[in-house]
Amino acid sequence: MRRVLRSLMITTICFLQFGCVSHYRAQEIETKIMVLESKLTQLSEQQAQTREKHEAMFEHMSKELKRFNDEVLKSIDGIRRGSADDSVNILSVQELVQSLKGEVNELKFKLTQAQDSAKPTAKEPLPQDKNELYMLAEERLRNKEYRAAIAAFSKFVEDHPSDIRADNSLFGMAEAYFQQTRYEEVVKVAERVLRDYADGGEADKMLMLLHEAYVSMDQCAKGIDSLNYLLKNHPRSNQTRRAKQRLKALEKRCKR
Repeated sequence: MRRVLRSLMITTICFLQFGCVSHYRAQEIETKIMVLESKLTQLSEQQAQTREKHEAMFEHMSKELKRFNDEVLKSIDGIRRGSADDSVNILSVQELVQSLKGEVNELKFKLTQAQDSAKPTAKEPLPQDKNELYMLAEERLRNKEYRAAIAAFSKFVEDHPSDIRADNSLFGMAEAYFQQTRYEEVVKVAERVLRDYADGGEADKMLMLLHEAYVSMDQCAKGIDSLNYLLKNHPRSNQTRRAKQRLKALEKRCKR
């Protein structure tokens, strides 16, 4: 569906400008769409995580209220029957009330924390200079600040799709996505590299990373296809030896 919408958008722009836009412009538009899709995915994941936390908190609260209610009823019943000292039962109820107040305050605190974590944090302004931007993206990746690295690399590709480092930036994005176990995003970025930057210096490494992403998703056949494509189209790559070793092991695994 997203690919269809993307194609329709690009086609509409072509007609509005009395003839199709240049390949450069179409490529730039598509990159911006990819960045927006990534941001929507991240927002959806944050909302899902926050919802799960809230549900767990409310479930715990319901159990505690039920326990409190049962204990109160038991104490009141004991008072009515005269089976225990009234002062002891009243003290027990008071202790339960204080305990429940503590639970409520703790849950309020946790709920506030969850809501604060769900709020969008202030984004660090990215450099306008492309060299500084690229260096920042690499630094974030080395420091394992994966979300920040993705944002910086995305900005670089969006603003400078024809730069010699554009494919490097896409590979950096794919690495960050892989470390976050967001394997489907790795596949999307890899497809873009192989489509638009097949002659760049990162295609062979991207194919290896694509293979690892497919294996992590238990898509054995596609993992084999990625390695075979690498060996066929990049026979002189320094990834060849590693690809052959992986291919041999993966073929055995897929037969099981």
